[in-house]
Amino acid sequence: MDLRSLCRLPRLPLCRHRGLATLLVLEVAVGFLLLYLAWQAQANWRHARQAPSGVDETALLVVPPMGGAGDVIDVPALTRAVRDLPGVRAAIACNQVPYARNSWNASIGTRLPIGRNLIASLYMGGSELPATLGLRISAGRGLRAGEEEIMAAHSRRDTELPAVITRTLADQLYPGQAAVGRPIVGLPRPVRIVGIVEHLPLPLGSLGNATPGAAMLLPLRPGDASWAHLLIRTDPRQRDAVAQRVHAFLVARHPARPVAMPLRVDEMRLLTLHAENRWRWTTLACAAGWWLLTLLSLGVAGHLWVQQSAPRISLHRAVGATARQIRLAVRWEHFLIALAGIVLGAFAARELFHRLPAPWTAEPASPWWLAGAALLIVAASQLAATWPARRASGVAPERVTRRPWVRL
Repeated sequence: MDLRSLCRLPRLPLCRHRGLATLLVLEVAVGFLLLYLAWQAQANWRHARQAPSGVDETALLVVPPMGGAGDVIDVPALTRAVRDLPGVRAAIACNQVPYARNSWNASIGTRLPIGRNLIASLYMGGSELPATLGLRISAGRGLRAGEEEIMAAHSRRDTELPAVITRTLADQLYPGQAAVGRPIVGLPRPVRIVGIVEHLPLPLGSLGNATPGAAMLLPLRPGDASWAHLLIRTDPRQRDAVAQRVHAFLVARHPARPVAMPLRVDEMRLLTLHAENRWRWTTLACAAGWWLLTLLSLGVAGHLWVQQSAPRISLHRAVGATARQIRLAVRWEHFLIALAGIVLGAFAARELFHRLPAPWTAEPASPWWLAGAALLIVAASQLAATWPARRASGVAPERVTRRPWVRL
């Protein structure tokens, strides 16, 4: 449609209902804001799923504890037997694993007395734990086999333990300083930092208890595998087959104990993103519900406008307006309402969202997203205008033949 045909469109009284038109513009603007918020929630969810955790999640399997009933399960014998299974690259027993529900936490610091301002999550799985998890030492060194000790109540309390900690914990303990070689107090035994890793996910049970990102790896290992997790490293392409193989082996080896199917660590990670996932679905549901209401409002308002303006539309038809021009006039009115709502919503999003706290905070959207959202809203408004436009074009020109007082 060119500009000349646009200028020849009959003026229908849609926008003369200023109050109702204003409410529809506000409704479209709120719908734009909800779309913006849903897009941001989806982006946050995708970023949380794809953010590097420092752990090779796709290669890890976890066997939950098998219970404390019966005899003690010898850790070295069990891990050696599991390592001999086809497809298993490494197997260790650990007190806790990333994204699991149970957690070991302790208040630590650099000097006594120790408060509760800094709480670290403690990983104890021996010297092979960093390599099994796929961690990379960014400063210092890793744990050594000669430093391993079995967790026991009669262990010596005067000897010093080496520890590998996360970068977040190092920055909080010794801000602006090199943390390697520095002491940590608060545990039953003195600890000295020997290495630093950039990231290490916390167990699900540590979230809300431990300081975010604060984790520590110690060379202690469980003496009984019945209350510890079994952490297995394998080829990502063989995880399902290895999980079946490990489960069958453990069931046959310990028939009196409950043996759960090994869990995939990348699937366990989703449990820690419950808040992000819930917020994503909440915003999507709100946006979908609001736009259903908006489409219904546009359609009903357009129908009422056409019904009230039937004599005027008939007069326009009588003086030469075609059915196509009437349909375009109704669609043009809906387009103006949608365009005004888009402009108002975009301005409100730019001025509002960066001032709000999480999870309402939203980053500036790209021009491509803004263009896509605008096209989607315009298409939705035109969809809502279909029924009123057809009703308007169906008004007969002879309806006002005997009503000469109807004014244009």
